[in-house]
Amino acid sequence: MAHGPDIVAHLIVGSRPEPYLAAVLDSIEGVCAHAVVNDNSGTMPGPNDEILHGSRFARDDRLTIDRSAFTGFADARNACIDATPARFAGAWTLFVDADEVHGDELPRMGSLLSALPSDVDAVDGYSRHFVGSFAWWLSVERRLCFFRARDDRRWSGRIHEHLDPIGRRAVLPCVWSHYGHVVTPRMEWEKSRLYSSLGQAGFAPTDAELSVVDAAMAWGRMRPDVMRYRGEHPPAARPLIRELATRWAATFADVDALFARCSTVERLRRTLRRANYSRMIALRGIEAGARWGWTA
Repeated sequence: MAHGPDIVAHLIVGSRPEPYLAAVLDSIEGVCAHAVVNDNSGTMPGPNDEILHGSRFARDDRLTIDRSAFTGFADARNACIDATPARFAGAWTLFVDADEVHGDELPRMGSLLSALPSDVDAVDGYSRHFVGSFAWWLSVERRLCFFRARDDRRWSGRIHEHLDPIGRRAVLPCVWSHYGHVVTPRMEWEKSRLYSSLGQAGFAPTDAELSVVDAAMAWGRMRPDVMRYRGEHPPAARPLIRELATRWAATFADVDALFARCSTVERLRRTLRRANYSRMIALRGIEAGARWGWTA
């Protein structure tokens, strides 16, 4: 599908290089007419500038980079709203993180937008959360994907930000990949420390703890709930997956050794979790077909 004239992507990048950013941009460039990126790294050039300027968005003059200090995720997302070119007033906005890679579901979702009733404010789908490696996932969770731009629509919340006002929402049985927890153990705990510094209750590792963290320490508590992934990854992510399979081979081996250990009770638990997620998506597909004309 050619990119839609009325879809603008909003995403934010910070002070660390984003390993999945190139794949994210590749996965959405065919659907979005423009991308607005808030860079709150505080440096010039930013650590992700090479990827941003090398993207198809930049080559086609479809990229806006807004630079600001980081004062919270809501402020960064509101900066994207404010930096969106005026010609896209009233357009649909793609809400995407720098570690979410879409696949064939995104153009199908985008093609439905023009057929939705005018009182539908947002379109949700589902994000599959991978953990530790590309071979294991933890959950499939409902996630905002598209929303209509409106003058009074703003984000709030320094972390776990939310968008208001939002009226009627359509929910589609579409699942994409979230790789934010497919990192090294140190990167995983650095993220925990960042969120703690922003006010989230939880673990804030010290420098000494960061120096010794391993796979079991970072993800061991998730072992009873993870499930082995046997599906396909999005085409845009596959070259990077092959690269990281070499670069992070030791971490992936540790994760496999950790998660492959499974008692009979845990195996049953994983089976039931997998079946429950499959049932949820199947029921959502039936509902979306009846309400929004969605076809499998």
